[in-house]
Amino acid sequence: MIQRIGSWALGLWLAFAGMGTAQILIVESETGLVLVPTQELKEDGKKISYKEMNGTAREVGKEKVLAKLPSTPSAEQVMTREEAVAAINAFLEAKAQHPNLDEPLQREMEIWKGRLDKMPSPEDPEALAKAEAIFVEAAAKAVLKEYDPKQSYSLEELGQQMESFERLSREFPERAGEVEKMAASWRLEQEQQQAGRKKLEGRWLDPEEWGKEKMSRQAAAKGAFLGSIQTASVSATLIQQEIFFAGLLLFAGGAFLGLSFLYHGVVELLRRHAWWKGAAWTVAGMILFSAVTRAVVLAIALPEPITASGAKAGNALDDLVWLQAGLKESLPPEIRLTDGEINAWWGRRLRFLPMGVTDIFAVRTEGWQVQFVEGGMTLDRPGRWLGQALQLRHQLIFSRSEKGEDVYRVEASLGKLPLPPVVVLKTWNQWVESLLSQAQIFPGAKDVKLERLEKGAVVFSGG
Repeated sequence: MIQRIGSWALGLWLAFAGMGTAQILIVESETGLVLVPTQELKEDGKKISYKEMNGTAREVGKEKVLAKLPSTPSAEQVMTREEAVAAINAFLEAKAQHPNLDEPLQREMEIWKGRLDKMPSPEDPEALAKAEAIFVEAAAKAVLKEYDPKQSYSLEELGQQMESFERLSREFPERAGEVEKMAASWRLEQEQQQAGRKKLEGRWLDPEEWGKEKMSRQAAAKGAFLGSIQTASVSATLIQQEIFFAGLLLFAGGAFLGLSFLYHGVVELLRRHAWWKGAAWTVAGMILFSAVTRAVVLAIALPEPITASGAKAGNALDDLVWLQAGLKESLPPEIRLTDGEINAWWGRRLRFLPMGVTDIFAVRTEGWQVQFVEGGMTLDRPGRWLGQALQLRHQLIFSRSEKGEDVYRVEASLGKLPLPPVVVLKTWNQWVESLLSQAQIFPGAKDVKLERLEKGAVVFSGG
């Protein structure tokens, strides 16, 4: 019993010592007993001077002060379990002696009980488990997100997280060391950022080192990504066998008809001596045969090769693929590509599907080449049929009406032989379909719009 009283007295003394001069007084006033929280207290003979929490200074006789109790603990205040128990006992004794102050004394005691619950006795496993559960729940709420050393956080996010840890530390001052360990990684991140350093894959680097390292890693990632992707294979058919076969029949029929006219004219001249009639048939046959021969010569004649300008490396298109498909970023507002860049990219990326076994008379293409001029473009697609080199050339003229509508005009020739409109449109649309299938490598291609064609380059708006 004596040991318990001694322990209680020691705890109460520690509680008062921990509070400093701030105490709660039970003072007898003219209206009755009142509970007075103070922030300063001084005894001088038979007088006690104190300053209330609102700053009002008062002085009363010692006989008017019936009890001195520990002040309300602050959230940051560190205390022991013995101090909290002593404070609670003091309030219990005061409640027993002054029942008319039961309600305010109970409020103060509940605050001390709340602090005591967070400091369970080592001899009470149930209380320990309860206190641990309370702390774990509060800690889970305090950690807004799990810290990832490879992720970068803004200073605003770091500030919010550190404020949350500070609130947790104030709520559980006895476990401030554990809270500090939880906050260590976040604090380091905040300090490093405030010092101007940057993080790359969990390592903190100076801005110059970070820039070099990032560029090196991005270049390696870009090279690996571009090496792994492939554009869609496109049709290798330059001229469909139906069209080419029809052309061959037309040429053969024209030549046969010319020879027939020529033969008929010779017969009229030599056998029947019909000079005028024979001469007319002969001249007609010669003209028709010459026209067919001329058409064949023009069809197999190769026009002057186009000369593309601009860069030859094709890096601009690779950069756009990396930007869109690799980094998942949006296209720039304006995209300018030179014909040299496009031709170089086609040379490396263009893949053709194998020809069908039944495409006997179809002409196979060997590549694409483009040249841009002011307001137009020339597209060359060389091909080969039975060892004979052929070249299909399309010329596009692009303009915009006063109402803002796009106007296109397309012409085409096989070699130097102009083609009829039906063949022009069929071969052009076939190429456009192949081009659109290739453009699927760019996720944002559907939002791109042709703005203008200028000498050596094409300009698109990036949507």
